[in-house]
Amino acid sequence: MVMVLGMSTSVFAATITINRDSSYDGSDGRTYNAYKVFDAVYTSLSGTNSQTDKEPTYSPADAAVSYTMATDSPWLTAMQASGQTWFDVKLAADGSKYVVTPKTGTDEADAADIAAYLKANLPTGATAIPIAIGTATTVDPGYYVILASDGATNVTVVTTDVTIIEKNTYITTTKTTAETSYSVGDIVTYTATVAVPSDASLTDPIILHDTMDSKLAFKKDVAATVDGAAFTGFTTSYGEGATAPTDDCTFEITIPVTSAILGKTITFTYTAEVTSAAADPDTGLVNELFGEKNGYKTTPDRPLVYTFDFDFSKEFVGSTDTSLTATFELRTTANDASTALSFVAGTAAGSYIKADSDDTGSSTVITSANNAAINIQGLKAGTYYLVEKTTSAGYNLLDGPVPVVITDTSTKNEAGAITAISHTVTIDGNASTEAAPAKIQNQQGSVLPSTGGIGTTIFYIVGAILVIGAGVVLVTRRRMNAN
Repeated sequence: MVMVLGMSTSVFAATITINRDSSYDGSDGRTYNAYKVFDAVYTSLSGTNSQTDKEPTYSPADAAVSYTMATDSPWLTAMQASGQTWFDVKLAADGSKYVVTPKTGTDEADAADIAAYLKANLPTGATAIPIAIGTATTVDPGYYVILASDGATNVTVVTTDVTIIEKNTYITTTKTTAETSYSVGDIVTYTATVAVPSDASLTDPIILHDTMDSKLAFKKDVAATVDGAAFTGFTTSYGEGATAPTDDCTFEITIPVTSAILGKTITFTYTAEVTSAAADPDTGLVNELFGEKNGYKTTPDRPLVYTFDFDFSKEFVGSTDTSLTATFELRTTANDASTALSFVAGTAAGSYIKADSDDTGSSTVITSANNAAINIQGLKAGTYYLVEKTTSAGYNLLDGPVPVVITDTSTKNEAGAITAISHTVTIDGNASTEAAPAKIQNQQGSVLPSTGGIGTTIFYIVGAILVIGAGVVLVTRRRMNAN
């Protein structure tokens, strides 16, 4: 909560209003009590009106505020202890009360420390005044510490209407990935952080709840760092039965809060493989993370990862024979056969899905029939190469790799979250869509086979000799003519 320490006011009233900050899930369950530490009193002023000869009148609007404590105040022990360094507490001359004055240098910057001290030294006899959320609660003028049911503290002077807006100092969490588009079989590294407030309670742990899409294969390899050094002060539960997460999430990270992590940010990393079940190009894979402490939850982060697809159509020019076929490899490097990707057959005719590490029977071979559309799924944005390996008799193989470029055109909101998944595809420089797939054509003709003889080589050799000889004769004749 906002830490406020005021030393005077000019309007007399005494109400406290706390308005809810609903940015954190579960905050509706939080309640507040106010405890009066000092009484606020007005000091009469004396003097004359400098503008007229009228006798001056005084009201609370013109009075100064001072603070006192009853001689039987339950707070007296705490305020007279050596650990209290912000106020002087002295018995009045008549012995009827204690007079409280701020020490030199005490100001608003001390509010957090004062609040923490008052919370730690809350006396048994202190009277709790419940403060209803959103409603002005009438209290006696005074100096109050306000405690939330989950441990948050606030100090405020109440000699006027005081409105406090919750400002949670609870944990904050983030969840990110380095990239957004991935191929099936890729390993996605997730980075999650939790910032621990410097005044976090040590009595309750922080719990991170992580829910992965079922199409992501979690590797159960959670590691953490604090300030760049390895951090081991946590446990991870992703089992069944007694060790199962409490809310059906994929796994939970439990972090006992110690003084060593107060004010620190803990960074967690873990990985998951994109499975071939994730090849649907229209759906992102959600990984949700939220943090919980004292029963209150942070707003979940839901980073998306996704795969793309592309379509092409095979055409054997001059033929409608659908029995004609060609086979391809899809490579990430044009002339390196070792970069050919493996695929499994999709459920639809002519569809192929990139294989993941658990797919058995996968193959690099993509077979396309004449005038048939082929759909390749499960790829990240980038450049690929279709390399034709075989074609039907009477047709020539393609003379080189065909580049396929997939471009991520997904849109994001101002916060950087994906709002719509989309991509474009070009094949050999031509746009290709599901509705209008680019054509890859094979031309009719054949290449004459070698018979094993010398073939045309002898003609190239003889021709080269004749050209060289003609050049020599020409140069010789020009020199003779010159002579």
